[in-house]
Amino acid sequence: MRRRVALISVGVACVALIASGCAARFDPTGPCTTDGSVAGAYPDLEAQVPRVFRGNAPASVDSGRACTAVGLGTLAGHGVTELRFAGARWTTGSESGLSLALFESGGGPALTRDWLAEFYEIGARAGKNVTSVEPSDYRVDELTGRRIDVLNGESFQTVVVWERGGRIEAAVIADAIREIQTREAHDAVVRDAVDAWRTVDAAGT
Repeated sequence: MRRRVALISVGVACVALIASGCAARFDPTGPCTTDGSVAGAYPDLEAQVPRVFRGNAPASVDSGRACTAVGLGTLAGHGVTELRFAGARWTTGSESGLSLALFESGGGPALTRDWLAEFYEIGARAGKNVTSVEPSDYRVDELTGRRIDVLNGESFQTVVVWERGGRIEAAVIADAIREIQTREAHDAVVRDAVDAWRTVDAAGT
């Protein structure tokens, strides 16, 4: 699952941040010189991500930051010097899984939905086995999010990002085609992943 989900972010190594920790010597304190993530790095951010998907608790929750050119990708071009994030991850198959993640700027201008969507889209287009990248608008309750659908080898991959209450929320889903079978079944996972944010948003955190 980690390998499949990470491929959505090809070209932005550490925002496999949503998929797995990186940088063995990652230190969340002091100046940001290394990209990485670890459980408990930023407890305040971890407390804001959903903890239930289809009745199940996440396999892991962690948080971290990115500040290198590779980690920031296109965000650096918008003046972002540090990206902070937290994510909860679920394994839904031997090669399928999803992450529900929260992002914010830790340095430079405030992060926007469109910047993060661009970040994912450009990263996906750089993927070696990517044959299709389709961006579109996506309704998230009363909001308009951005959705990026990717066909990556034998995997349906989707990222949905939206802005609510001054923060950027995201759902990242990767389904092996032989496990999910149909695009319609994948779309149902996408909708349920986005809807999982409702419990957090309703609490006003």
